[in-house]
Amino acid sequence: MTTPDYPLLTMGSYEIYQLAHIATYIAERLARHRASGRGREGRMARAGAVRDLAAAATALDAAVGATVPTSVGQLPRPLDMAAYSAARELISSGPRSADVVSMAGVGGQGWAVVGQVPGIGPVGAAVGTRKLADALRVHMLTRPAAELTPWAVNDERVTVPTLPRQVDLAAFVEHLDPDQADDRAIARALRGVNRRTDAAIRGRFRGIDLDAPPIVQPPAPAQPTASAPVPRPTRPAARSAPRRSTRRLGIQKPAAAPTVPNTSAGP
Repeated sequence: MTTPDYPLLTMGSYEIYQLAHIATYIAERLARHRASGRGREGRMARAGAVRDLAAAATALDAAVGATVPTSVGQLPRPLDMAAYSAARELISSGPRSADVVSMAGVGGQGWAVVGQVPGIGPVGAAVGTRKLADALRVHMLTRPAAELTPWAVNDERVTVPTLPRQVDLAAFVEHLDPDQADDRAIARALRGVNRRTDAAIRGRFRGIDLDAPPIVQPPAPAQPTASAPVPRPTRPAARSAPRRSTRRLGIQKPAAAPTVPNTSAGP
């Protein structure tokens, strides 16, 4: 892993990656909630985001073994610029970085993950526990930049909407994408919640090993391609001027004049 997208040679444990994927899922749904428009479609988008957030919060509690539900204020969310700047002053970092810092140093609560990713810029997360902060730190240091866009720092403070106490988890599972690592982490954490949800997970993720370790492959370096030989310019063959026809419309060539012999035959 030598490219800027993969700066670390080591990866975190499987459990750490599961937590980070679930947290990233939550951040992405918060972004959907903020980006929803007005009207009926906007209300539907917000309702779907709230449903997904409630289910993901349940998955997060199951993954960390929480005995009481995590409060809305403690759910992971992107940092706002003010919190990012305050946390940034407490640390120093390199071109691509991610550091964990307690917000108690500036009178806040919880933990902040503060980083910098080329192509995205400042990234950061506000979380309630050090364990989740450590998971996101490794996540930000090892995952491709395209997967970290939900953690881009926002100009304004990100608030989590009010979530329902209960959500139909089996119906929620039907909206998960088996091809996405974040969605697989959600499904893995929700196993064992109830039989109906387990049945939905088995059907939705049929043939997929949810316990398989994550595989991260750095992009292959571009292979130099041999330049094709430049074809030599060829001069088009010169064409001879077309011969003009001696016949013109309505004009005939006169017949040859009769010749007079040099000798005459006498009588």
